[in-house]
Amino acid sequence: MANHTLTALAPAKINLFLHVTGRRPDGYHLLQSLFCPVDVCDTITLTLAEGDSGLHLSRTGDLLHLPETKDLTARAARAYWQALQSHTPHRASGLNITLDVIKHIPEEAGMGGGSSNAAAVLRLLNQHFDGSVPAVELARIALSLGADVPFFLQDDCAFVEGIGETLTPLPGLYAPVLLYKPPVSCPTGQIFASNQLTRNAKDVKISVFDSVRRVEQATNCRPDHASASMLALVHVLKHSTENALEQVVRDAMPLWLAHYREFEAQVSTHLPLLTRMTGSGSAMFAVFASPSQLSKARQAVLSSQLLQTGRCMSCSLGSNKF
Repeated sequence: MANHTLTALAPAKINLFLHVTGRRPDGYHLLQSLFCPVDVCDTITLTLAEGDSGLHLSRTGDLLHLPETKDLTARAARAYWQALQSHTPHRASGLNITLDVIKHIPEEAGMGGGSSNAAAVLRLLNQHFDGSVPAVELARIALSLGADVPFFLQDDCAFVEGIGETLTPLPGLYAPVLLYKPPVSCPTGQIFASNQLTRNAKDVKISVFDSVRRVEQATNCRPDHASASMLALVHVLKHSTENALEQVVRDAMPLWLAHYREFEAQVSTHLPLLTRMTGSGSAMFAVFASPSQLSKARQAVLSSQLLQTGRCMSCSLGSNKF
């Protein structure tokens, strides 16, 4: 085949809440969370060419500091190739892939950048090969790469359970969001391994979100403002949920806590709907009802001498149609 270039944006995510409900014998934690894509995106480009035999992979871009075995995009490409071989056994030719990643999502931020990159590779390859790998197997491959990867195979906000494999889409959630990444990294493994982590949170039932899912968009709702369903959801989140990992980070990382308190103080006068840490950190976010509130909050954050040492990002929360 002639060379084919495939490109996709790989969005970040934020967790509007995150509970740890247990731990499996294999060490994986059981979670409940609400994942939402946001339009801070990496760019993934694959250049495909026919090869002599097998898969030949080369990499360019912003992940070359990682060995290939630690690069989720490379692992995703190799896992997809193996699955493709089992579903197209008479395929005679090999495949050459040049994989380019341009990063905009901060690393070790709890925003799912690596997982999103891997899912983008899986989606691009399966689209190119006309869906040769069934969706169920693609989801299995995604889960083998990481607990967050299956979420990025679909486009909506989702209620996530298990170790990340059970998804209930929650469409219709939109809102302006201010993200802040302090100059602190939170290693996910270290946070989850903490003895201070509560691992027996009471289950949140999906029925809690039924009223939110039934909320219809107001006919005069402006597309850049928080949706009616988002406004309904915030009440549930504030009174019934938390990020269970946040207290671990607060106790273990005083510099992170100083940044969080300053971020919270600067945005609070502009009436955020919800302010929390995302994932295992270190990024934090504030959700707003309107772009004007977000803009004013952003200016307040940028005026803080302490917060100038981190990275501030204005974005939109909602379906991954970026």
